Amino acid sequence: MRIAFITPPLIKPSEPGLSAAAAARAFRDRGVDAFEIDASIGWYRHALAPERLQAAFRQAEAEGYAQSSLNAFRQAMRDSAQPIVPLRRAATYHQRRVYSSATSHLANALRLASVPYPGFHLRVADVEVEGRRPQDSRDLETLAGMPGPFDAYYREELIPRLRAAKVTHVGLSLTFLNQAFATFRLGQVLREEWPEVQIILGGPLVACWSAVGAGLDGPAFHRFHRVLGTSSETEMDDLAIALGGFALQEASVLAPDLGTVEWEAYLSPQPVVPVALGRGCYWRRCTFCPDYLHPAYNPGGREKLTQWLRTVAARFPEGAMLHLTDSALSPAMLGHIAQVIRDERLPLRWHGFVRLEARFAEPGYAQRLADGGCVMLQWGLETASPRLLELMDKGVSAEQARQVLQSSAAAGIKNHAYLLFGLPTETEADREITLAFVQAEADSLHDLNASILNLPRRSPMHDEPDHYGITALSSFGHDTDLSLYADFRCGESHPRVEARRWLSARFLKDPTVKRILGDLNGPFKENHACFLPK
Repeated sequence: MRIAFITPPLIKPSEPGLSAAAAARAFRDRGVDAFEIDASIGWYRHALAPERLQAAFRQAEAEGYAQSSLNAFRQAMRDSAQPIVPLRRAATYHQRRVYSSATSHLANALRLASVPYPGFHLRVADVEVEGRRPQDSRDLETLAGMPGPFDAYYREELIPRLRAAKVTHVGLSLTFLNQAFATFRLGQVLREEWPEVQIILGGPLVACWSAVGAGLDGPAFHRFHRVLGTSSETEMDDLAIALGGFALQEASVLAPDLGTVEWEAYLSPQPVVPVALGRGCYWRRCTFCPDYLHPAYNPGGREKLTQWLRTVAARFPEGAMLHLTDSALSPAMLGHIAQVIRDERLPLRWHGFVRLEARFAEPGYAQRLADGGCVMLQWGLETASPRLLELMDKGVSAEQARQVLQSSAAAGIKNHAYLLFGLPTETEADREITLAFVQAEADSLHDLNASILNLPRRSPMHDEPDHYGITALSSFGHDTDLSLYADFRCGESHPRVEARRWLSARFLKDPTVKRILGDLNGPFKENHACFLPK
């Protein structure tokens, strides 16, 4: 038996999808004949091929598209036809204006690729279908049976490739909600074209659906022969044994197969290698987060990590960027990575998501990380309000966050801070405290990601609303049986709505915030921020 793990469209085309690659690695470790295919980058390459864009352009002309749109489409076609597209050139990233222009051309190419498919709107790492929501399993059932922009790639390239590889099983690894339409459509096309192949649905999003109690047995899921509702080692062991393998002996670093990935297809100035040092989060205490429902963090051994770093360096002697995808990376593990890269002079740089631990503010520690390849750290700052930090059980004070950010910036590391507004019981005074923090620490903040809380179902805040001042919970719409989130109210207050108004009227108009954000058109966000100037 042989299984191919598939990354369905659409994810960001800057680097390989990790979920399917990690699954393939995990099953190879269990003695299964497994490999991965990034069908997302395959679809991008298929859909944005010059001859297909030209055909779509002729259709747009015939349908009377506005001249401004036609001009934008022409520039997008010129970019796509270049031997090396702009987003693969290092020079594109030297100026934010040039970079923003390149991302705009890519967005227009995808808009052009949408023309032959009325009702479908293709974007970078997203597809919108008019009148349909991926949170509604009935819409997934409808869309699975509806031809659309992914069919030609599935039938002309992906399925023939799977047949040639003589697979007996296909695993669809669903990570993001914006992959759902394409994933369920692929399940349907496989059923039609290849009835004998066994189709398995799994991945992080499916595990989250299962964790919050969403039904995975409705009609939309009947096209799959098996649905893996968890990411537990036991469930993977059981499937591995069914596929002729064995239970796990020792965990490996979870990363793509360096020898089979088509690195030249991705839109980044150098190879970006995603990697997970382990599954889960080592903190697991944030009250707005449901990570405690998933398996405890269990990173692989340092010896295997060291060997993997050497292997990556040997594969990319001219340099590579490591994207460390763990929910939170421990200072000790990052220190080990930096030491290996520094001591062995490996041509590797890296970035990842970290907690504002006091260790990062210790004298010389951030500098050691920078000397060992760290170019950017993504900090879950969330808020500077002491009251809300305690409510969230972040385990970090605003003063500690200030010291960490200053130490990191002084070492030359780019600080990408995540802010979260619309928290339960949040007031305008709380929001102003966070704004004042941003203003005071502007020299240490290089990028901001400000978002509004969608309350995760089964998070502590959701399960114990009274404890967090929540007086009412409600769903986002009536037909959202697969939604992972809930709306909420705190008495007469609707924090999410109030935060949205404040962000628009106050935060995003603040001169300091505007200076940090710049005029960047950045659908790739942190995936490309590591290459951009501060």
